[in-house]
Amino acid sequence: MKKVISVIAVLMTVLVIFSAAGCASAPQNQSTTVKISEIEQEGMAKLCKQLNDDELVPDEAVEMQYKVIGAVAGYRFTVSLDGGNALVELYEYDLDSLNDSANSVISQVEENGSFDMLGISTVNAQLSDNGKYLMIYNDSRSEGDNPDEAHKERRDKITEIFNKAE
Repeated sequence: MKKVISVIAVLMTVLVIFSAAGCASAPQNQSTTVKISEIEQEGMAKLCKQLNDDELVPDEAVEMQYKVIGAVAGYRFTVSLDGGNALVELYEYDLDSLNDSANSVISQVEENGSFDMLGISTVNAQLSDNGKYLMIYNDSRSEGDNPDEAHKERRDKITEIFNKAE
C-alpha cells in the first residue's frame, strides 16, 4: 500500500510540474508589435508614417484591440522623452460603416472629450478634424499647471499632425 501511495504521489508531482511548465510557456501578452510599414490601412499608415518621419513616434507600435471601440484599426506607440514616457494611441474609423460601439465612442468624445471604456473607466480622447481618427494621449508631463516644455511641444506637434490626417 505504501508503494502505491508513493507512486501516486510521484505521478501527481510530475503532473503538477508539467502543468506549471505548460502555463509558464503560454503567451502572457497577446499584443502584436508591428512596424509602421506593415500597417495595412492606407490612412492610418500615412498618419503613423508622418508622425514617425517627424520623429514624434517610433517605427514600431503595438496593435490594440480596436474592435472593442468599433474601430477598424488601432495602434499604441510608446514615446520616450527626457526620462519620461508618453503613450500615443491612434484609432481609425470607417465613417461609412460605424457599428453601435463606434457611434457610442464617437458621440461621447464629441460631447465630453472622453468615453467610457467597457463601463470600467473613463478615457480622455480627441477626434481628428475629419472625425475619422481618435487619439488617446497620455503624458502627465505635458499637462497641468506646470508642464515640461519639451513634452508640451511634442504633444502639440502630434496633435497638429493628427488633426490634419486624411
